[in-house]
Amino acid sequence: MPFEYGKINWDDIRLFLAIAKAGGLSAAIPETGLSAPTLNRRISEFERALGVQLFERKAKGYTLTGAGQDLLEQVEPMAEHARKIGLWREGLDPRPRVRIACGYWTGVYIARNLAALQNSMDGAVRIDILSGAGFLNLSRREADLAVRNVLPSQQGLARRRIGRVDFALYAAPTYLDSHPDARTPQRAKTCDWVVPTPAAATGVSARWLSQHLERPASITCDTPHALLESACAGAGLCVLPCFVGEGDVRLQRCSETIEGLGHTQWLVSHDISRKERPIRRVAAALYDLFARDLALFMAPDTV
Repeated sequence: MPFEYGKINWDDIRLFLAIAKAGGLSAAIPETGLSAPTLNRRISEFERALGVQLFERKAKGYTLTGAGQDLLEQVEPMAEHARKIGLWREGLDPRPRVRIACGYWTGVYIARNLAALQNSMDGAVRIDILSGAGFLNLSRREADLAVRNVLPSQQGLARRRIGRVDFALYAAPTYLDSHPDARTPQRAKTCDWVVPTPAAATGVSARWLSQHLERPASITCDTPHALLESACAGAGLCVLPCFVGEGDVRLQRCSETIEGLGHTQWLVSHDISRKERPIRRVAAALYDLFARDLALFMAPDTV
């Protein structure tokens, strides 16, 4: 892309911002909808056109160079203006919008209870669920609220404990009936397992599987939804958050809660914007929702 002053391909700016926020090509795929090779080609062309290197390519991801950091500081206000233009375009709906960042399964849980959330606020607020899109920075106002399993380390963020999430093993009743070992420690050696692919294997549950399985997995899945549906179809055992497994009538729990996998859930917000009435109302409604289903998130230790 030949670079001329005043003639910038704004799409290249968008891709640069996505990679900078995600910290790498693969992590930027959901945001951009482009493949890693295409992203690499586009950002390399952008660097050549600018005549500067924007990223250091490392095995663990992309980090910004000094020039890249300078450009990011110029681009972030543009992204905020673009967001405001989007809000202006949506002006036919006068209701304020609140964006909730969360993990995939928490996003499914909130979506299933969205009607109750909206009703508790008389439908006065629009809610965006941003799940499985990588880490969103509340300090940069990329989201208004976040449900997280770790305490935030950034300054200027407030948090409130909203409960605990436990994990256990689940399988279809038909599989459990035909595989008695599924309810015993022998399952690690004799049962079929449904696990995430290496690219999708993030978090403590994936590490637990790698440490405890004593045979190759029968099925690997690159999305949480595919993993759930495979287990429900009788393909084998899987590790799930208890609020997912207990909430699906197609599954039965076949273990006690797994020690070391459980974590505290935190509702995180920006220390300033959390005082805005729409965000405050959604935060209160979310807290009440999680409190209502506390027993679902921490399944009793009986099988």
